Amino acid sequence: MLKIIINVLDTTDMFDLYEALIGNHMWNLNRSSDVTLGGRFPGCSFIVNGKTNYNDQYWIGYFRCMLDRINQKLKEQHNFTLSIKIDSLSLNAQNDNHYTEFHTDKANRYSIVGFLTPQWAETWGGELNIEGKVIKYKPGDFVLFDSEFLHKSQELKKQLPYWRITVAYVIEK
Repeated sequence: MLKIIINVLDTTDMFDLYEALIGNHMWNLNRSSDVTLGGRFPGCSFIVNGKTNYNDQYWIGYFRCMLDRINQKLKEQHNFTLSIKIDSLSLNAQNDNHYTEFHTDKANRYSIVGFLTPQWAETWGGELNIEGKVIKYKPGDFVLFDSEFLHKSQELKKQLPYWRITVAYVIEK
């Protein structure tokens, strides 16, 4: 299953969210992940295996509420609803030719990736690739798919004026 949920966030909300995330102490955009495939990039894992990993109640609450909004839009656009039991919740920021390698998440789960950068040009790259289907990075859109599907972010094609910020949920089916 693969569903694109459009316009979960509007432009004003995304600019406000982006500025709040960029300026937050939870991550340092000069710090990198330990992963070397695809380059290093900053990220923050709030929930891992259903347990709080980084205890920032504001952001955990914000993204839990966002999951309700995703569910609302999913019902309107696809007549489908999700469980709200979060197995993992993380943010990632990429710039300067970072990407991820194909990977899967957990079995019997759904993955949701949301595009949080407020402006994006198609020529910048950074698409989401799920099992070979390339999904354009469109600000405010979210993509729901089976966690067992191979997926990755495509390489960014040039130095960008923005960080490519995504939120990633893994939730129980």
